[in-house]
Amino acid sequence: MVDRSVGIEARRHAALAGYDILDTPAEAEFDDLVKVASEVCGMPVSLISLLDGERQWFKAELGFDQSETPLSQSICALTVRQDDVFEIEDLTRDPRTSANPLVTGGPEVRFYAGAPLRTADGVALGALCVLDTKPNKLTTSQAFVLRTLAHQVVTTLELRRSMRLRREEDRRNKAILESAIDYAIVSMDLKGLVTSWSPGAERILGWSEAEMRGRPAGVFFTEEDVAEGIPEKEMGAALLHGRGADERWHLRRDGTLFWANGEMMPLMDEGGRHEGFLKILRDRTAERNAAAKEQADAAFMRGVLASSADCIKVLDPDARLTFMNEGGLAVMEADAFSQVEGRDWTGFWQGQAQADARAAFWTALSGGTGHFQGPAETLKGTPKWWDVQVTPIRGADGRPERLLAVSRDITRQRASEQSIAESERRWGRLFEGMQEGFFSGKILRDASGQATDYRFIEINPAFAAQSGLPVETVGRTVREVIPGIPDWLIETYARVVDTGTPEVFDIAVPELARVFEVRAYRETEDRFAAMFIDVSERKQAEARRTALAELGDRLRNTDDKAEIARVAAGILGRTLGLSHAGYGAVDHDRETIAVGEGWTALGLTSIGGVHGFRDYGTYIDNLKAGQAVVIDDVARDPRTAADADALSAIHVQALLNLPLMEHGRFVALLFALKVEPYAWTPEEISFANNIADRTRAALARIEAEERQRTLNLELGHRMKNMLAMVQAIATQTMRNATDLDTAKDVLAGRLIALGKSHDLLLGGSIGSAPIGTVVEGALRSHEDNPGRFVVEGPTFTVGAKAAMSLSLMLHELATNAAKYGALSTAEGKVSVTWEVRDEGGELRCALRWSEEGGPIVVPPTRTGFGSRLIGRGLAGSFGGEVDLTYPITGVVCTIDAPLGGLQAEDAPPAH
Repeated sequence: MVDRSVGIEARRHAALAGYDILDTPAEAEFDDLVKVASEVCGMPVSLISLLDGERQWFKAELGFDQSETPLSQSICALTVRQDDVFEIEDLTRDPRTSANPLVTGGPEVRFYAGAPLRTADGVALGALCVLDTKPNKLTTSQAFVLRTLAHQVVTTLELRRSMRLRREEDRRNKAILESAIDYAIVSMDLKGLVTSWSPGAERILGWSEAEMRGRPAGVFFTEEDVAEGIPEKEMGAALLHGRGADERWHLRRDGTLFWANGEMMPLMDEGGRHEGFLKILRDRTAERNAAAKEQADAAFMRGVLASSADCIKVLDPDARLTFMNEGGLAVMEADAFSQVEGRDWTGFWQGQAQADARAAFWTALSGGTGHFQGPAETLKGTPKWWDVQVTPIRGADGRPERLLAVSRDITRQRASEQSIAESERRWGRLFEGMQEGFFSGKILRDASGQATDYRFIEINPAFAAQSGLPVETVGRTVREVIPGIPDWLIETYARVVDTGTPEVFDIAVPELARVFEVRAYRETEDRFAAMFIDVSERKQAEARRTALAELGDRLRNTDDKAEIARVAAGILGRTLGLSHAGYGAVDHDRETIAVGEGWTALGLTSIGGVHGFRDYGTYIDNLKAGQAVVIDDVARDPRTAADADALSAIHVQALLNLPLMEHGRFVALLFALKVEPYAWTPEEISFANNIADRTRAALARIEAEERQRTLNLELGHRMKNMLAMVQAIATQTMRNATDLDTAKDVLAGRLIALGKSHDLLLGGSIGSAPIGTVVEGALRSHEDNPGRFVVEGPTFTVGAKAAMSLSLMLHELATNAAKYGALSTAEGKVSVTWEVRDEGGELRCALRWSEEGGPIVVPPTRTGFGSRLIGRGLAGSFGGEVDLTYPITGVVCTIDAPLGGLQAEDAPPAH
């Protein structure tokens, strides 16, 4: 078995080495944090403990008077194994600590509480802890503060490392400076005359080195700044303080102005004597406003919740706000918590940021940690950028009950971070250990001067890893080590050498499934250097945006439901490199999904058909609750491990299921499947959510149009039937009337009854009622004499949906009888009878409509709309079967249906 602790220790050691924090002097930022922790928790002792091999070393301590202790005495070694605040109320009673020398001897501590110091990539460096000499217990607020302060310790470590890396940039060698084409780097003598002029200066300012050498640097200052002696003041500040910084307008060769930040530093010779100045400029015109607002975050967390710069919120399982700290209310520009209480947190975000917020919310609600960055406005409309982390707050059973969302306003920091990141991407990682690959080469030419090959002069480990070439490749030619190298690549590097113009282009490496951005520049007359930057994620993001645009275009131009599902599945499958993808209709009660054509990768078998969710795991309850199911490895996830073989049989090792809900019911599913275990990213989940939402919207549009067409047909049919009904009622009334006044009164009453029945049918307002009441109510407008109808059968209640369908059906039969059948003659009669029987343990009802005494019946040559409505409406409402026959003595209609379907309040699904 592999000892995981060895790997954890190695990662911790590497992380601590990267921070360069061990055995460093005390620093105020860390000392302030232990003071706050001690004060808020009411504890005499507070420590920032870092675990290093066989010892724990204290970066900051209050009330302990030791700089380190052996690891065997470390209680923090228990904390680093936890995900949240770790607390022991009485150390003498806990078998893990009762024999600890710090407990049994001086200083005889009795209580301990600590929060792990965990980096962004999950490495626990140590803990921020508080101790007491008596048994104790943290309140919920104190535990919250301790957790927040631990997060600030890690943040301070990150800022400290960023500052250290920034200082190291000053020691870059000449080759790196030459590659910094985004910076104008100018050296001057003691009089301020230019002695060197970098390619970046030529690109930014417009003058060549030949034009500028020997000229005063003030030429690129504005006339106003030259008149005020700004160039001389900068040189004086550099001499007095070691460097002079400025941010102002500068002048290009073509007369245009640009806003730049710059630094002036003194240049010293080997003997330490001042021999000139170094001026560094960067064009910051587009970022001027952001840079002007940039401020240090050094005062972050000096207060506790009331003064925190973070917006700290607690969300319920529906993403509604139940708590926001005072600092959060201030940064959100809210006057009181009542302004935001109960609001949907995801509603504060817009566009992609809203999708990211939803993905982070579901990730945390599933027990993970959600993280994203995005823009959102305050309550007063101020735009801000936020760094957001969402984590679960677990209940006693260990399951997430609420969520903690911490949003940090990074508007002012973002510009600075982007600047540092850009600098590191371009030339900061060209040294050993950097992530970007770097190599230099020498162009080889034939007798005619044509470039034919190049020889590797230098290769860093990152490039060796990217290309698969060993570092020992140095000295060999590219055609030796990569026989199939394309000629255009050699020609591109030769052109960079010939022209001296840097070039940027992409290289795709299918074997690694990666795309690299290559930035090449000339070093000497026959040598070049190239930096490789992995832009795969950016390309993937572009591919996702392109895919969504394609989906929108294709869905806009089709009204075919099957085609919509097929298009969505194909775009999802190709974009995410899936084994299967599809959109299927769900039977909520049977817990099955009907998969149509879908999308299947080449070489795999389609999984179309009906599938039971429980055949492939136990996550159906999550889907019914509207929760996305994200599984990276079906063999390891407890919801699918027992059915991993069944999933493997259909080429599934990782899955993403996005439920679509209607009125709280699980009605459809968008699924994305991988043939290998795969860690789904929030961006991919957000992309799949976008596909699901757009697909459902397109299908809903088509369904609405179909419903509208059906409604129009039905309304037209109803109008024709109504006119025929009025004619039949008038005929029947006048046939039996003894005088005109009586005929008038009878006709008026029947027309009023017909109007009420028509309102009932069109309004769909029939509720549950005894079956006899439903039948008699539907026939009342046709009853012109007491012997017209015979209504017989046992009493039971008919549900609302079935009552409406039954009334419509009887109305259709009566209308047809009034126009063509038994109700069109004075002697005609109609019998409506029903019976309930037990058939194999299931109660069923058979209802029979029978006409007699009317004209001789001739079977219709085609099926009209009314006949289709009878069959389709009944079958679709309560699972019944309709048999409509045409004996010459009169029409007979028999309905056979489950009693349970007739009595249900909601209609069962059609079969």
